[in-house]
Amino acid sequence: MGAPDPGTIAEALGRLARMLAEWASPAAVIGGIAIVARVRPRLTTDIDLVIAVTPDRIGELLSLARRHGWEHDPEETAELAAGGLARLWGPPSPSEGVGLDLLFVDSPFLVSVVSRATPVSLGGAELPVATVEDLLVMKLEAHRPEDLDDILAIKDAFAERLDLAYVRRNTDQLGISERLDLYFGSAAG
Repeated sequence: MGAPDPGTIAEALGRLARMLAEWASPAAVIGGIAIVARVRPRLTTDIDLVIAVTPDRIGELLSLARRHGWEHDPEETAELAAGGLARLWGPPSPSEGVGLDLLFVDSPFLVSVVSRATPVSLGGAELPVATVEDLLVMKLEAHRPEDLDDILAIKDAFAERLDLAYVRRNTDQLGISERLDLYFGSAAG
């Protein structure tokens, strides 16, 4: 079996694993890929990553990403980086390659997300993946229509095993406890 074809999720995950090994700072895969790794199969076309980087090292991180096959639009990146985000893409092009959204650690919750992440084998690469509890908090915070299915899948698969006290503390801090109550009841956590 040869290397994955460029432009596939498996190939992109391999490049990301090599990039993170060089970066050597805390990070955690989140979003759809993390749901696939931790909860259930689902369609996703990009990779979302929370990563520890200080503002003065964003350029260094982007240079490293470029060495690992990720490209970005410098103007868009300058605009988004101020808000703690960078959007990159892999080969063959922005419209056809696998996207990589970087969310920079900028809060105590995101520090916790990257520190609690554990390694999971994804597409032949080992990557740090956010815990189910952290994914639940992020899904409750985003609360978009596409997140609702993930919230319910987490509840169905893990309701009895979730650390709801941890989830409650974080939803309280984020001011979204009513969303936790909506799905898990007011006695949750």
